[in-house]
Amino acid sequence: MRILLVEDDDLLGRALKAGLEQAGHTPEWMTDGETALEALRSSSFDVVALDLNLPRMSGIDVLNKVRQTSKIPIVIMTARDALEQRIEGLDLGADDYLVKPFKLIELLARIRAVVRRAQGLAQSIIVHKDIELDMTAHTVKRAGNWVKLTAREYQILALLITRIGRIMSKSEIEEQVYSWEGEVESNTIEAAIYTIRKKLGKDLITNVRGVGYVVPD
Repeated sequence: MRILLVEDDDLLGRALKAGLEQAGHTPEWMTDGETALEALRSSSFDVVALDLNLPRMSGIDVLNKVRQTSKIPIVIMTARDALEQRIEGLDLGADDYLVKPFKLIELLARIRAVVRRAQGLAQSIIVHKDIELDMTAHTVKRAGNWVKLTAREYQILALLITRIGRIMSKSEIEEQVYSWEGEVESNTIEAAIYTIRKKLGKDLITNVRGVGYVVPD
């Protein structure tokens, strides 16, 4: 899952970024509202974790501008005494909020919940034919048997299986599973998809020549 993390506190931002990466996600960390808004305009994310007290542009203003054009899930992060901000944020279209200080596991749970709602999923387990994907535990079964995937293989599979029937280009997949700071070798996506097919069946992911990859209906 590609997450836009917007937090101006350096210590907290670094900790959250590291924690999100360890949980198998791809976070991009911004420290001010204007940069965050530009990132949302120029790139694709699954969810936003948004602090409200930001330099250059407040989180409330970012939220207001985003909601004019996008329904991307947004979890706001606020100080304990910022009740009016929390209410304003929810009224402007935030999907959930967390009061600081909070634990990473709670942020992860809130993120999973708002993304599931946005994707129309009632629960964290996705079943497609004989494949069962647990979005909370990051585990995969085929025909009831556990299948071990690397973190990157799991990210690519989750990306495609939550977008069944939608063709995703190689560049779209790279953008979603690799951070801007990471370097991607030219054949990395192809190699990962080859391995996923080998473990879960060659018909699970279809290569649409010259276009991209898709998990067919």
